[in-house]
Amino acid sequence: MLRDIDVKRLKLFKKVAECGGLSAAEKALNINLPTISAHLASLEEFIGFKLCDRGRKGFRLTKEGQSVLDSSNKLFASLEQFQSEISDVTQMISGILKIGIVDNIITDKNCLLVPVINALKNQSKNLEINLEIRNPSELERLLLDERIDIAIGPFHITNPGIDQLPLYKEQISLYIGEQHPLFSKTPLHLDDLVAAEYVTRGYLRESQVTQQHVSFNFAATAQSIEGIALLILSGKYIGYLPDHYASCWVQKRQMRNVLPSFFTYDVGCKGITLKNKSHTKALSIMLKLLEEFHSTHKI
Repeated sequence: MLRDIDVKRLKLFKKVAECGGLSAAEKALNINLPTISAHLASLEEFIGFKLCDRGRKGFRLTKEGQSVLDSSNKLFASLEQFQSEISDVTQMISGILKIGIVDNIITDKNCLLVPVINALKNQSKNLEINLEIRNPSELERLLLDERIDIAIGPFHITNPGIDQLPLYKEQISLYIGEQHPLFSKTPLHLDDLVAAEYVTRGYLRESQVTQQHVSFNFAATAQSIEGIALLILSGKYIGYLPDHYASCWVQKRQMRNVLPSFFTYDVGCKGITLKNKSHTKALSIMLKLLEEFHSTHKI
């Protein structure tokens, strides 16, 4: 018979498998390594076979472990569906809502996710929210794998299996740090910028979303907005940042945008969900709140 503790240990095992090992899961679970190892050992004893190889040679699921992981995913999906159906019957919002967002959107005054979550939680204290912060390509992958229910950010999606709810516009500009040799140069020409070392987002090229076809001197890659900002502040690179995120450094004269008439562009931020997957009550209400807030709170 499956007990509550066994379900909790299956969830722990699932997280370890997703992270690719015990050490990697330590931070995600906020549990120390010996405790994780002890829970896995107890789960293996309960099930009756080894779930994974772990040690100096690395982490690898056994064949049986992969089967348990697959069955666990089905179990958790069924539990979520059960919670959703009970919510529909009782007209209460409960269960788990898995939300994915891009990094650093909290500084964008056009993003109303904070009041939306506040309003959502006001309708039910029993709703559990799981929040993932990833880059857009990772969020799209998580959504397609049904590991999140909704993602919010600047997506450029052509997949017909994804529904897109337009929310607001984010303005992006090319920035340079105060320690860069070109920071104080006037006038600054296009040729100067083309020759400068450029940091690009590892998940997106600007040529995919802008009309400018500039042959930048690609010299560094970052997988997050914060990483790009760090490299720009080093004084060695130029790169694109959202204006709302860069504003704190602009005010301190530690950064400035360059040739904004040429290098500034807007990108549409959206809420994306799976087209052919039925929405839980919590997701339906969140989508409604997102649409209402962003249509009535235009800034």
